Amino acid sequence: MDARKFAVLGVSKAGCIPFEIGTHICAQDCVESLNNLVKLLSSKVKSLLEDLPSSLTGSVFIYIDGIENIDYACCEVIGRHGGLIPCTEMSRVCSDRTKYLFWDPFHPTESAILIATKYMLDGGPEYVSPVNINQLTNS
Repeated sequence: MDARKFAVLGVSKAGCIPFEIGTHICAQDCVESLNNLVKLLSSKVKSLLEDLPSSLTGSVFIYIDGIENIDYACCEVIGRHGGLIPCTEMSRVCSDRTKYLFWDPFHPTESAILIATKYMLDGGPEYVSPVNINQLTNS
């Protein structure tokens, strides 16, 4: 279909989502074994994306890192960090969901999605590399 410009979204620290913290009793905060797997995956994907343009002439690939500041669910029922079951009518809901990355054990809040979108569109190389989506579409 002649697509030549690609944005690839990285994986956030999977070991820090409320569900993982809640189900791994021995973890103090994040589950580092899962985070280490994500780091390995990210390094492999970044390396692949650096190599692909040489075999796909005219193609551009950008890599977008995930948000790192995650740990409590805004809508919590039970479990450490509110991370065992999804939101129900019996849940405690935070007073300001704009301050939370996660709505429930798995799903990001609207604020998190808006922040991530802003970084994808206009972010610097610490978030999106080698260029952001606006730069990609204008190249």
